Amino acid sequence: MIHLVRQLKPQSILDVGIGFGKWGHLFREYTDINEAERDPQRYDRKSWKIQIDGIEGHAAYLTEMHRYLYNQIHLGNACEIIQKLPCYDLIFMGDIIEHMEKKAGMQFLRDAVEKSSKAVILTTPKYETAQPDLCANELERHRSLWSAKDFRQFKRAIVNTVDRDTLLVILPQPGLPKLICKPPMQARPSDARRLRAVKDELARLIPAGQAFILIDDEQLRSQLPQAAAIPFLEKDGQYWGPPENDETAITELERLREGGAKYLAVIWPSFWWLEHYAEFHRYLQERFRVVLRSDKLVLFEL
Repeated sequence: MIHLVRQLKPQSILDVGIGFGKWGHLFREYTDINEAERDPQRYDRKSWKIQIDGIEGHAAYLTEMHRYLYNQIHLGNACEIIQKLPCYDLIFMGDIIEHMEKKAGMQFLRDAVEKSSKAVILTTPKYETAQPDLCANELERHRSLWSAKDFRQFKRAIVNTVDRDTLLVILPQPGLPKLICKPPMQARPSDARRLRAVKDELARLIPAGQAFILIDDEQLRSQLPQAAAIPFLEKDGQYWGPPENDETAITELERLREGGAKYLAVIWPSFWWLEHYAEFHRYLQERFRVVLRSDKLVLFEL
């Protein structure tokens, strides 16, 4: 889920059914608090820039922690509240839709899609759980079971199974780059050694401060010391997902090259690009000098 948030880079999030506040905590940590590494003031609540609101139907769940993490909390029936709210970049429903009757849940999804600027993301059990009322809260009861076919009416719906028993559903808006739904690469001791070697090679081969394009599926860029690393694809300085096709990759490469990028680096987790975008790879090889080709890094001088 956090991997998706990093790709979407929402400026506003609506968390439906905030409960204990787990997702609000994570959303805040991986937006404002993470940015405090570059801008220490962002750790201060007064300097938070991301709007994170919530809807909760059970007032007894709410604490001072919730009121600290969320900008605004709306208490009541989510199906009624969402119709009165403004649009949000991301609307998230973590194990919520199964608490609604199927007809009401489907209407809520349609309303959420209308209110989202980038995407609606939800999780729901894949199998029947027969969960009753919990914590003196009848809203905790499961009232419906959802399957992948229930989301087919949403044209761009992406449905994956995670942890074997949970559906992860993404309802993106038109125009978004393709989202990478796989979990981020898990670091291993050997990866740490390879990353150190890549850092050293980039520092040795690319002049300090020189802008360069980095293909890494946004898995390693934040760990690299070079502030001049440009994600690929890129839009307004932000990672914009992998290209739709070779033509798009070539067009974007030339745009960034005209903007001053002098090198293109491909780090080993993204070597699949060189096969998948074969025409793009051939374009690079035929036009630009290969500075380095190893099992960790391929570097072109543009």
